[in-house]
Amino acid sequence: MEYPFILGTAGHIDHGKTALVRAMTGIDCDRLEEEKRRGITIELGFAPLTLPCGKTVSIIDVPGHERFIRHMAAGAAGIDAAMLVIAASEGVMPQTREHLDILDILGVKFGLVALTKKDLVDAETLELAMEEAAEVSRGTCLEGAPMVPVSSLTGEGVPLILESIEKILDSIPPRKGFGAFFLPIDRIFSKKGLGTVVTGTSYQGSIAVGDEVAVMPGGMPGKVRGLQTHGAAISSVAAGQRAAINLSAVSHEHLGRGDAVCTKGAFIATDCMNTWLRILPSAPKGVSHWQRVRLHVGTADVIARVSLLSMEGGKKRAAILPGSEGPAQILTESKIVVTAGQRFVIRFYSPLVTIGGGRIMLPNAEAAKGKHERAAKAAITAELAGDFGPLSLLAAILHDKGILSVSGLFALSQMDKRVFEEQLRLLSAAQDTYGLLEFGSSRTFISIEAFHKVLHSLLRLLKDLHTRYPERAGIDAESLYASLEDVHGADSISLGDFKDLLGLITARNGIAAVPVQGKTCYKAAGFNPSLDRKLMDLVERIREESEAAVFNLVKLAELEERLNAGTSAAVSSSYMKRAMKYLRETDGLMLLEGELLFPHKTQEQLLQVLAAMDGDITVASLRDAIGVNRKYSLAMLDFLDAQGLTKRVGDARVLT
Repeated sequence: MEYPFILGTAGHIDHGKTALVRAMTGIDCDRLEEEKRRGITIELGFAPLTLPCGKTVSIIDVPGHERFIRHMAAGAAGIDAAMLVIAASEGVMPQTREHLDILDILGVKFGLVALTKKDLVDAETLELAMEEAAEVSRGTCLEGAPMVPVSSLTGEGVPLILESIEKILDSIPPRKGFGAFFLPIDRIFSKKGLGTVVTGTSYQGSIAVGDEVAVMPGGMPGKVRGLQTHGAAISSVAAGQRAAINLSAVSHEHLGRGDAVCTKGAFIATDCMNTWLRILPSAPKGVSHWQRVRLHVGTADVIARVSLLSMEGGKKRAAILPGSEGPAQILTESKIVVTAGQRFVIRFYSPLVTIGGGRIMLPNAEAAKGKHERAAKAAITAELAGDFGPLSLLAAILHDKGILSVSGLFALSQMDKRVFEEQLRLLSAAQDTYGLLEFGSSRTFISIEAFHKVLHSLLRLLKDLHTRYPERAGIDAESLYASLEDVHGADSISLGDFKDLLGLITARNGIAAVPVQGKTCYKAAGFNPSLDRKLMDLVERIREESEAAVFNLVKLAELEERLNAGTSAAVSSSYMKRAMKYLRETDGLMLLEGELLFPHKTQEQLLQVLAAMDGDITVASLRDAIGVNRKYSLAMLDFLDAQGLTKRVGDARVLT
């Protein structure tokens, strides 16, 4: 009976981890020729263990040599319990302590201590070894754990080991997960007749034969052709199970340890993560801002920088000291794929010493810039670290990004669609609790902080425009959208959503809406347009000249020449544009074909002429009726068509 439970070994080299697994399962986890020749474990080993109760669980056997700590961290990621192996003949050694530190960092809370090579020591030595094991376990995840002396050679103590594992199985809570399927790859090979096969421990979610997946961070699409656990074919894989996945449409040559098999479309590759970082009390020194480290997360092993989010007085030389913890961003030198809540380990880049680790809070973060952003991201990370769950995760993503549509939130949630929709319903009902506002037909969320930031930017922009163009009644939404980086950046919302946001801000009296020529524009509350004397004179002259011409429309270039004729102070092009825009907004002046001035008064006169005409309205009949050339007649009729005031039927028009 396959049971979703992973037991990982840990301990110093040559303390008998692999021999003990063989005594428990009958399987030699050292499968490589080099491992057998050298007598040491180099790679991860895997074996099924059938317990007396009938349940079959998985064992991951890890290397003990200090050079293979990265393999140990990869194997320990995602285990449910640990079996720390200490040779009674040698006692506690350097990698005993380092492996125990890694188990602590990875959040392992259950396990046992196996004192191997019992057959090589006397009772007194065994007792000393047990005391030393109890001492090294004190204050760690294995404090108070069962301690079993065992001989892999004679089998003495093995039944007690199995009994201890069964007790752990009875007391360990089931895995709680809300994320989409995520399986870090620890082994890749190609098998004749099958193609690409990858193995790993399922971290969260589930998949079944036939499901579409993506291999991240590259994003290669694939399909689950078959599934196995410990050599037996299965139809689906759940969280906490070891699995071999036969992938179709994916070449094994393009995959590597550190990649992950994921639900298609649920994960985005990242190089910046918000984390809660803890430095071990045993670390030789703390981690300073922008320190280069080696990051072990899942089965990935990459170089990264630590960017501290909480720095006293903004000092760049700040550090998280040994025994302390705090919020930090980790920026990797290459893209990886991780999931929210995932544990990680960091080691000094040089020398390679384990110094700490923690938990990823927000996988897809943006690098903090300046002390205000750092403080904001630190607060978000700390709050999520104190209350990590699906609802608080969605709220944290929104506060981190500031503004997101529901589709954008789903893309960053890493959740199953059904889980996401349920949590979204709860989030909508608790907007006030989480400091959020929901608006728009496409359902967009904005944090209260981002709302005030957008409002502040909007008021600053409007104030600047009112100062430069005091004659304009308001600014249209399109112009505001293009000018505001808060909504028009990398995580921008659509223009439609922005218009809904303007409606929300207007409803809260942040700004005022004003109709301009049938279009909604916006102004700062309390602002009233005004013209200076120079602009007012220019507006009147343009109005007079364009209306006096009646149907013999004035060209803009000719008007500029006429206005500048005989004057020492020429009308600047910018002033001319301002006057024209003012007349368009207030008087309905139109510019036909980019050059012909067509004032509102002339438009009204033209409609009266058309209403009084006998027979068909054509370009020729209009030309004859108003005494202008064909070009002007056609331009005016095309404008009326576009406005819906006339409708073309064949070569003629009818008034609508």
